[in-house]
Amino acid sequence: MSETTLSITLCGIDLALIYPEDLDEAIWPYFWHVAGDSQPEPPSATLRLYRQDSSRFELYRDGTLVWRELFWPDALHPLLDEIGRVVATASIRPVLRAAAVAYDGKVVLIAGPPGCGKTSLAAWLVERGFQFLADDLVCLGDAETFVRPGALALAPHAQVSARILSSPAFIDAYASLTQAGAVIKPEALAEDHAAEWPCALVLVPQRHEGAEPDLQTVSLDRRRFFLELSQHPDQQMSAAIEAKLTDFARQIPVVKARFGQPGDWLDSFLRRRFDADLPVANTARQHRIEARQQLDTAAAVTVRPAGDWFFSQPAIARPRKRLSIGMATFDDYDGVYFTLQALRLYHPEIVDDLEFLVVDNNPNGICGDALRRLAKGSGGFRYIPVAESIGTAVRDFVMQEAAGEHVVCLDCHVLLVQGALARLLRYFEEHPGSNDLLQGPLVSDDLVTLSTHWTGEWSGGMYGTWALDPAGRDPEAPPFDIPMQGLGLYACRRAAWPGYNKLFRGFGGEEGYIHEKFRQAGGRTLCLPFLRWIHRFDRPTGAPYTISWHDRIRNYMIGFDELGLPMDGMLAHFREHVGPSAEPIIRTCWEEVERLRLAQPG
Repeated sequence: MSETTLSITLCGIDLALIYPEDLDEAIWPYFWHVAGDSQPEPPSATLRLYRQDSSRFELYRDGTLVWRELFWPDALHPLLDEIGRVVATASIRPVLRAAAVAYDGKVVLIAGPPGCGKTSLAAWLVERGFQFLADDLVCLGDAETFVRPGALALAPHAQVSARILSSPAFIDAYASLTQAGAVIKPEALAEDHAAEWPCALVLVPQRHEGAEPDLQTVSLDRRRFFLELSQHPDQQMSAAIEAKLTDFARQIPVVKARFGQPGDWLDSFLRRRFDADLPVANTARQHRIEARQQLDTAAAVTVRPAGDWFFSQPAIARPRKRLSIGMATFDDYDGVYFTLQALRLYHPEIVDDLEFLVVDNNPNGICGDALRRLAKGSGGFRYIPVAESIGTAVRDFVMQEAAGEHVVCLDCHVLLVQGALARLLRYFEEHPGSNDLLQGPLVSDDLVTLSTHWTGEWSGGMYGTWALDPAGRDPEAPPFDIPMQGLGLYACRRAAWPGYNKLFRGFGGEEGYIHEKFRQAGGRTLCLPFLRWIHRFDRPTGAPYTISWHDRIRNYMIGFDELGLPMDGMLAHFREHVGPSAEPIIRTCWEEVERLRLAQPG
């Protein structure tokens, strides 16, 4: 079959795209605006979309297979992703995974880690009259405060694709619907999009359901940190790139925008900033009050969240692995390192079927830079920084970001026995559509003693004590129901995950709670005797985070109230264990629970 070769120039980088000729009408509308008249000599890279058969494609980069088993139009996502990788590896300037819109000839960069809402916010601003420049790829320009947008299509998540396509601003856009969402080429692409544009502001979206809008300027010494979080993971840092990124950070203001829904407050802030040329700090302070008054949709956060939890498609399009394994960490580089490498070393039979994710709950802490270097250097996991909320519930981000249908969430200091993951994969294959929470026996440091579950008893300020069901001694024994288990390791189908309560704060209260939530949703909580794990408990230097009785009691009260469980035994235990200081904590938490009950719809 004949092929078409398309020369593309993006962010100053030339590449060649080769694809089957019969796809010309499907591909040309997405790339004509960045297509050149002649083939560059030589291009930085050659991408070839090769047809395997009538419906399947493979994607090659310089002759190396990088994606397989692709279907059209789903192949658009990996194709756009691979183009971004070419630009990132070839560019001598910093390349950011950022969206870009323009107002009165000046650029607003929307920067942040994957999944923070860059595309949705860019589309929302286009609806308000801003010019679209780029969705997920921006290169810093030659001039100190200028940028080169990588003007490719928007690729919003599935849950917002329909809303964007129905907007008048995108009604005439060229679009393709895929399993992960839409790919949308705006009709009104800004003229001279390939030129360098002056950047006036970097906006860092921090979207949290129900949050009141808040604008915070970022101090000079912290701007570089937020830009580095957005740097393309495939770009290798050099002295020249580092210096360019630092110079840009010194001159361009950065604003964190925390919100539940964008609204007139944000549109007004940006226009006032540009029209009146007011200092960013002054404008942010002025709008901090207006924001709370002009929020378009006041999303009420309640103790009992209405409806089912829904996690979006993963932020990065990539070949789906059979199993995603994620861990959350807080200043525990050693735990991440040895858990990750043990998984790769001691489960080689399925390592190609695994996706690894690390959620860093203190990305600006002592281990943040080392973890980012490990992510880039090892090629072994996807690094996800989450700094806004600290606590055990950040493990929800593992489920949110995972690309696999099935997910294992484990602590960053847990080791699995050999063969356990392969057997777990077989279990999922034999139980498709399972809505159960799956765990296994904890193996003690002596490698002999087992704990298969927790009993429903209060001890030491926690709900649950370690126990052994004799059925768990034989790894070949069938699964059996358990009331609860420590959450150092658990697994489930991603779509079955019910989520932690969004009001949880800090550490404590999740064991037993999440198990009962599965049961109330119609699932079971099972022990798989073969799924054995070891947990490092001792920390000679102490935990790097603060453990608060207030947070723990509050989480238990909110969780019990959500599930309709009696609290008398729990409150009596804390009054006895914590002593007189428990009473004011309980009283404060009761008042919060009562307020949240009143806020519930109906």
